[in-house]
Amino acid sequence: MNKKSVSLVSVAFALIFSVPAFADTVYKSAMFNFSEQQLIDTLQESQVLNIGSSGSVLYCQSDIDPQGVAKVTRCYDKQNSDSLVSATEQAMAELAFTPASVDDKTVPVRMSYRVGLNEIDGKIHAALIPNLGSMHERYGRDYVAPQERLDVSDWYDRYNRNSWVNGEAFLGHGPLSRVAATVDQNGKTDVVRELDNQRAYRRDTKIVKNALKKSRFIPGFVDGRPVPMGYLAVINYGGESGEAVSSR
Repeated sequence: MNKKSVSLVSVAFALIFSVPAFADTVYKSAMFNFSEQQLIDTLQESQVLNIGSSGSVLYCQSDIDPQGVAKVTRCYDKQNSDSLVSATEQAMAELAFTPASVDDKTVPVRMSYRVGLNEIDGKIHAALIPNLGSMHERYGRDYVAPQERLDVSDWYDRYNRNSWVNGEAFLGHGPLSRVAATVDQNGKTDVVRELDNQRAYRRDTKIVKNALKKSRFIPGFVDGRPVPMGYLAVINYGGESGEAVSSR
């Protein structure tokens, strides 16, 4: 093989191995498109905030449409403050989010996040954190949790159509069924396993496990980079205020 042939072969191999760099899917997570102060102002319009001396942390989940509107929001407060939960859910419907996108095309997702509220010297302060905090020690406070793509599959919808029990879809105060998954940097579920196997809800857990395998995600992000990250799908059997979490 002459030098010219070697050169052409080298170029061909270089092109082959460089294609994935151009073919990689570009993911962007849904994000808050409002400030902490805007949230506080919206909350105060609906009620006189009573967040207690130690503050409040609400765990929330919103279905964000391609226009950045929170179509459905569910929040959970360990202190069981129904009025604060209701006010926060209402506020999220009034505020705007930046929609998620895949290769610059906006897509609907289910976003999990925390809302921290605290009162210092008579002034209310808020924090908006794009995760539920379960991987704080590994990734720090502000990692972005995986977000399920509702244009591909919705594990809770699949569960709801097949369950005999019909648990609710987010955190609450009742018994839980939990299924864990690893979402890779391409938004696919890798390992899916049951964490609970209560006899009463064993069938439900298997339904969630099978549904979660079909889900696709905007991957989790740390410092702007997609990384493999844990995801938790939970069904709550708490009744009226029961809700189930999907994401870390």
